[in-house]
Amino acid sequence: MKKKQNVRRVTAPVRKYLNDLANILYEFLPLSSLSKNTVTFSTIFAESGIEHYLRGPTNKRQCLQQGLTRLYRNHERLPWTIIRKTVPAAIEYRMCKRRPLTRSELQALADCLAHLGIDMVKELGSIELDETLPRITVAPEELKQRLRGHDLDPSLAAEPLVLFEEGHLNESVRKAAEKFEDRVKELCGLSAYGQELMGKAFADDVLLDVDSYKPENRGSFAGGYKLLAMGSMTAIRNILSHGDEERRSPEECFEMLLFLNWLFRGLKSQGEHT
Repeated sequence: MKKKQNVRRVTAPVRKYLNDLANILYEFLPLSSLSKNTVTFSTIFAESGIEHYLRGPTNKRQCLQQGLTRLYRNHERLPWTIIRKTVPAAIEYRMCKRRPLTRSELQALADCLAHLGIDMVKELGSIELDETLPRITVAPEELKQRLRGHDLDPSLAAEPLVLFEEGHLNESVRKAAEKFEDRVKELCGLSAYGQELMGKAFADDVLLDVDSYKPENRGSFAGGYKLLAMGSMTAIRNILSHGDEERRSPEECFEMLLFLNWLFRGLKSQGEHT
């Protein structure tokens, strides 16, 4: 059987522009997501049956460099399709992240593509962009003061509290949930994440501060804590990490922050479980 020939050769100058392209696209979309509804580079490549182009490297930039190189080498028209799917998805994603896609980014993309023989200058230049930031819902001063005066875990009293006070409500809760996940990882040393991590970490009460509960209630507390910790990953962290979730009210975010603070309070300190 005759070996399939590559459509294009990747010379040293071409490789440079492919790496430049990966750097430009890096901030456009996430590489992948736990949500089935989030558009990512992986889902876009999968729609064309080439998701395997992104597999192998251990970080996002290298995955994009490899995937784009294989795309360029083996397909003549498909790069156009991938870009046409990426740009509108990036516009929506970046708006949700409060970092609107800019005209200069699209121009840099068009220029880089042109060096690769993909002329989309006119097409990308005609795309309408809204570079104004989405409206911030500022939390009422009463809620800010109650959080400032609350006995918050140091992990929540730093970045999550600042985000809440500045009106980045979803982001404050997402960051708080990520801080909780990081703390659990530090305590248990497991490489799992999300719901799986919580299920394994709290399979017993080794990591929990159960001393304030009567002996006969400690099992109930530990079992309930495990389910609540698992739920915090699926119902809070995962949803707010997708970037396409609607803005939550200040009151709801306030309540979620205090719930996560309660989860922090249930943990032993770093040295207590060793």
